[in-house]
Amino acid sequence: MLMVWFACGATDNVAGHVVFIGLDGWAANTYEKSDMPTVKKLASEGALTLSKRSVLPSSSAINWASIFMGVPTEVHGYLQWGSKTPELEQPAGAVKKNGILPTIFQVARNENPDANLALFAEWDGIKHLVDTLSLNHFEQPTLENITQRACDYIRANRPELIAVVFDRPDHPGHDTGWGSAEYYGMMTYLDSCIARIVKAVEEAGIIDDTVFVITADHGGLDKNHGGTSMSEMLSPLVVWGKGIKHGYQIPELVMSTDITPLMAHILGLTPDTIWRGRVPYSIFLNSQK
Repeated sequence: MLMVWFACGATDNVAGHVVFIGLDGWAANTYEKSDMPTVKKLASEGALTLSKRSVLPSSSAINWASIFMGVPTEVHGYLQWGSKTPELEQPAGAVKKNGILPTIFQVARNENPDANLALFAEWDGIKHLVDTLSLNHFEQPTLENITQRACDYIRANRPELIAVVFDRPDHPGHDTGWGSAEYYGMMTYLDSCIARIVKAVEEAGIIDDTVFVITADHGGLDKNHGGTSMSEMLSPLVVWGKGIKHGYQIPELVMSTDITPLMAHILGLTPDTIWRGRVPYSIFLNSQK
């Protein structure tokens, strides 16, 4: 069954399902050298930029918050790598539900109470940034289990929106360095995980009504990140699936804040008024840009 979302003020949806895949620490300057046949095939058949820019600082909690909330650091107020609550006072009236700024999951739940929304994440810190109360399912599997658990869920539930966030290649980046042999080995492993997720979507019978959004929170330099170098700030963004141009190089500036508005547009959701991100409209087949 294909679901079409309609909401007051929103346009018709591009697709009925979004699969978001996050790779923590995936640096844009490692893309060409990485052995990632699945991701590169999706990129060649969809839309790609190697210039998706993080907000500052280029660290995990800050950028996952911006990715799921559609606002920059100054608005969501998460200021540290492992922030669990905002250190900066948030705008008056911005928190409307569940004690957290409106996320893509909260907006999806508000507009479609029956939607199936799920998130699988290795890193414990993600749960403070996504509004778990709006989800049907939230789980923190290990690296060894996350792909299988997500694939099983997709086949069983055909979620309208699912996010699968790996806590890699950040780990080998910190241990042996961004661009090390171990880092590239992890990228190859993650590509195999993504291949399994694509297959699960096919087996669920929803591949023709799905858009994949694959990106990262930040890159890295030497064995660290959090600074202002382009190595730390730039990550790839791959968008593939229904309604997306083929073999398209995204010309617009894309930032962490743009990912939630992008997913909302695909699903036909009305953007929350606090969101500051912009949709890269040129990636869509019906765009005149």
